[in-house]
Amino acid sequence: MKNLKLIFGLGAIALASNLMSCEQDNLASAEYSQKENAIIVEPGEIKLKLVDLPNAIKGYLESNYKGFVFLEAKKITSTAGANVYMVKFLLKFVPYEIKFDAEGKVLSQKKGGIPEQIIKESELLSTISTYLKANYSGYKFISAKKYEVDKKAYFEVKIKNSNGGNVELKFDSDGKILMTNAEGQTTASLKESELLPNIISYLKSKYTAYTFISAKKVSKNGVIYYELKVKSGNNTFEIKFNANGAVVESSDQSVKSSPITSTSMPGSVQEYLKANYAGYTFISGEKSEKATGTFINIKIKLNNITYELKFDGNGIFQSASGSNKTSEVKIVLTDLPSTASSYLKTTFTQMVFISGTKVTKNESITYVIKIKSGQKEYTVIFDSSGKMISNKRS
Repeated sequence: MKNLKLIFGLGAIALASNLMSCEQDNLASAEYSQKENAIIVEPGEIKLKLVDLPNAIKGYLESNYKGFVFLEAKKITSTAGANVYMVKFLLKFVPYEIKFDAEGKVLSQKKGGIPEQIIKESELLSTISTYLKANYSGYKFISAKKYEVDKKAYFEVKIKNSNGGNVELKFDSDGKILMTNAEGQTTASLKESELLPNIISYLKSKYTAYTFISAKKVSKNGVIYYELKVKSGNNTFEIKFNANGAVVESSDQSVKSSPITSTSMPGSVQEYLKANYAGYTFISGEKSEKATGTFINIKIKLNNITYELKFDGNGIFQSASGSNKTSEVKIVLTDLPSTASSYLKTTFTQMVFISGTKVTKNESITYVIKIKSGQKEYTVIFDSSGKMISNKRS
């Protein structure tokens, strides 16, 4: 009887072992091609790749966060069987975390770790709605969200303007516009205390008393400038500054001028004339102070041709024109045709810009650019379309 029990027991163990072996063989040979992107994280959660997300979610991300960098996603199933999706990604180095339902509706989200609340157009502040109607007639509402930073509330609104272009706007808790982003241009409102020191110094030296009205910082295609509106006396002036705080445009047309003689010209101006117009005859000169800066205008004669030259307040050459229909204007790299800029960037990977001049002679235009690459200097000349004419090592 004992032997029978032993045999039965051994048989049971063998049978169980065979069954386990079969089950393992079946598991090893199972087809998992449909789950190759899915990994079980813990009960109720499955880690997903971007391709595994529902189309509604992928479409939402591509439409609202163009250029995002996917980090991770997971599908979470509640005990009741409802599915939600958590997605994490980066946009311009800022981390985002958005929670969607199975239909792709946003349930909650965080930007840079800060919770954001999705709101409807009807939930916008009246001041925001009024601003949109006044500045974007015929706009189409896309989305809006509200969030807090340092206990201050902000609103971000996305719309389509009447031309179908996307516009992103940021408002403070009172509905005052803080920033606008449209067609690659970002405009941010600034307080007077946020202005560059150079701009503040200019205003104080130019106007003994002025009232600050408004200021904007504009960034477009990598170029930054500032737009200000101030009041002095009974006049309101609009002034534009470059990224360094130098005036480039102004509605203040007041001019203060004083005469310059051949002997009172700045030394740098005299040296320039001797080097480029040897044997010239001085005719007249004037120093003019405008809102856009101080300039020195000199008129000379050489070989029966009259030339008018313009220098900045420091005596640095700016432009020249002559009665033989020839003119020269100082330019920067951004003034070049795109084909010329591309040539320089491609040919001289370590380029340092030295100077640029736009030369007009008998209505024919050429660009003369001086650059440095490594230890060598080059003079490159382009035609009016930006095609390279000559490239000489100085």
